Amino acid sequence: MSCSRRDFLEISLGATLAASNMIEARAADPTGQSESVKAGNPSEPTVKTRFFFTWDHSTEWLLNRPGAQTIGASNHYGRATPVFIEDYHQIFTWCGRHHIDAVVVWGLLRDMHGGIDSVHKLCDMAEKNGVRLLCGVGLNAYGGVYYEGDSPWSLENHLAAHPEMLGVLPNGDKMIYNFGVSGPKKTAHACPSRKENQDFAARSLEWLFKTFPTLGGVQMETGDTRVCQCKVCRERRPNPELYTSWHDMALMYPIAAEAIRSVSPDAWISCETYHNPTPYAGKDPDKEPSFGEGKPAWADECVAKFPENTFVQWVCDRYVKPKNEYEWTAAGTVKNGRHRHVQRSHFGTYWGGTRGEAAIDEIADMVRQSTAHGFEALYLFGEVSPFHTGAELNYLALEHFGSAANPKADPDIFVRDVAGPLLGGEDLARDFLKYGRLKGDPAGIAAALPAVYANCARLPPEPARRWAWLANFLGAFAYPNA
Repeated sequence: MSCSRRDFLEISLGATLAASNMIEARAADPTGQSESVKAGNPSEPTVKTRFFFTWDHSTEWLLNRPGAQTIGASNHYGRATPVFIEDYHQIFTWCGRHHIDAVVVWGLLRDMHGGIDSVHKLCDMAEKNGVRLLCGVGLNAYGGVYYEGDSPWSLENHLAAHPEMLGVLPNGDKMIYNFGVSGPKKTAHACPSRKENQDFAARSLEWLFKTFPTLGGVQMETGDTRVCQCKVCRERRPNPELYTSWHDMALMYPIAAEAIRSVSPDAWISCETYHNPTPYAGKDPDKEPSFGEGKPAWADECVAKFPENTFVQWVCDRYVKPKNEYEWTAAGTVKNGRHRHVQRSHFGTYWGGTRGEAAIDEIADMVRQSTAHGFEALYLFGEVSPFHTGAELNYLALEHFGSAANPKADPDIFVRDVAGPLLGGEDLARDFLKYGRLKGDPAGIAAALPAVYANCARLPPEPARRWAWLANFLGAFAYPNA
């Protein structure tokens, strides 16, 4: 049970010393893993594979350097090359210590942060830490293999040289437009029906794995910002699709996977779907579901054409806490056989929440529902440094939930074994998480801040630092009236 504010302020010196001893014991373990995570128990883990998802421009693990952005897709990059390299050095080091198996980097290949030379360094760092580096690859959009720069393997450059191969909108306009959340960068979209574009995607992926033999894989997409509406594409697709296309996925993913495996047979390949596996429950079954809604009636026949032994990637935000817009029914259960299935969310980001906020209950719900519906692999955004305590707790929850130490994703076990030692004790950890949910409650913030400030003063340095983060996080929502 959570402490009252009075109880919180009357924590005994003995409890504080006990908390200090827990912190010292943790400091002696450079991995930062609790004994229960390291040793495990007879329980079988329910989550087998964990991924971080990142965009290069929004990743900020090396602190106090300019240029990071807090949200976006396809933004310009604003940090220096050494910073880019150190950002991901820190990520790979942390992931290697905390059972995160792979890190996806969108915008991996850019001239702005060192191009090929930098990626060689990242491949070496990832391999050294036992982590797979996955290149985010847009097959029809999102820049292709070489996201931005003077390269023949840039999809943007390919389409600039061959404008006749651009996709077209329903009104006949070429598909070149801005869909980034930050900045004016425009993105070109390829027509997937053009054999030249299919061949370009295949040759690009062959080049990628020949150039980076230790690259761990790709996370690939066909595009979720409208799809080509030329006559050939419309006739090829038996169902109406404007924003995402399952038929484009069924066409392009096998081409891409064949090219990758011709060079790197063991590469991990993750195929994005943009939807939840629950059948779409809208009034019109022929309607195209929007991003994050259930799959349409024609999805299964398309997924059956996805290449074998790939990850099929789904989205759960609208089916779990805090949104709970739809019910994740038994019909949304997946089977791991021909494919492995991976679930992703946007917790702790501005994609529906606040960047860096703690989302422990939400992650627990994602893990419980995902594993109950057949999933054994999970994605979480990993762009924010664990210096920010909300992000740190989210990352540790991804490690802990579904592990042998906590196979049922019980938040109470997480608080006892993981969060408590970091925050000064189990009761304090519960209050920390409770206070962290007050961002939309000015009165609640005002009532909580005295206790938060008091904890900063009475705890040992590392838990105090984490409480100071919470003080700043809450204070920013109350300012200038705090």
